[in-house]
Amino acid sequence: MPMNIIYREAEPSDAGKFLEYCKRVGGETDNLTFGEEGIPFSISQEADYIRKFAGNPESVMIVAFDEGELVGTGAVSVISGRPRFSHRKEIAISVRKDYWGKGIGTGIMNVLMDFAKKSGAEVLELQVRSDNEGAIALYKKFGFEKIGTNEKYFKIRGEYYPADFMVLSL
Repeated sequence: MPMNIIYREAEPSDAGKFLEYCKRVGGETDNLTFGEEGIPFSISQEADYIRKFAGNPESVMIVAFDEGELVGTGAVSVISGRPRFSHRKEIAISVRKDYWGKGIGTGIMNVLMDFAKKSGAEVLELQVRSDNEGAIALYKKFGFEKIGTNEKYFKIRGEYYPADFMVLSL
């Protein structure tokens, strides 16, 4: 398997590959907020969504490509435009299953953490399925701490699954 990973900000021209990527990763695991149906956007809607990130100095969407294949994504985004929440941002990542354990998540997290610090974030937050040991280990490596659990965070095929809430003070 090639391993020439390029990390960069997402561009509107990535929209089609991003939507196909979401269908693939959504079908590979139940750890995400969507399944094999992916994200319910058209290519033009996804391109517009990516443009919103590109036009906002408080948020970023990162893509990881290996030899032209989209293998991971990540984002830092504003939780709310309200002043009382301006110190907090949400972070999220995903990696194709055949790239798990190969350092892609760490690479994406490094880029996202640099952005978060430069953008003035004081607190980063995330939610992770409670049995997703690999992701939890990654987040702990970056200093995230669990602050609670929502026992019914996900409902997948009629069954509830818990998610841990994790935070990092920068």
